[in-house]
Amino acid sequence: MLSSLFLILFGFVSARDADQGCLSEHVDLIELNHFYDPLGRHVYDQVIFYNRHPGTGQFHVRAWCLVEDRESLSRRPVYQAATGLYRVDWLDSDQQVLRRIESRLHRESWSHLDPERIDKKKYDERLRFALVQPAKRRKPMEEKLAKESTDGSVVSNTKEENGKGGIGSTLSNVLAHQP
Repeated sequence: MLSSLFLILFGFVSARDADQGCLSEHVDLIELNHFYDPLGRHVYDQVIFYNRHPGTGQFHVRAWCLVEDRESLSRRPVYQAATGLYRVDWLDSDQQVLRRIESRLHRESWSHLDPERIDKKKYDERLRFALVQPAKRRKPMEEKLAKESTDGSVVSNTKEENGKGGIGSTLSNVLAHQP
């Protein structure tokens, strides 16, 4: 009950920032983790986003991303003095959307164990509360009309049925039959 209330309330905090053209949301903690192999060689950097469990108070991984310095937005958390928040901006190539994640808390760690993998062993990754998904792009009107005309619900292709001289499949005829 408490966790479902938390998910509902959190859904209202996450929103699309129309002015910036990106998906913006707030998490409880942002961690910049530098992962090293057992020989002490640097392997990768990652940013991990955590939410605090309302019942236990423990931080649990919500999402993560690798830091790639070649990107124009490097994914490293930056402190915003005006808001008092840490912020990470990046282009999510999987979802083809610009993301902005903010948090009041930030930490940086250097480890031989991956914090995200440790969390994944304790708590099933499939149960994580995912980042906000971008809205599905709307199909152009022509695609919608073509789909409707192929299922037979809008127009027919015979002269007798549509009275338009046998051109029932043309776009102009489809538009004329729209309610």
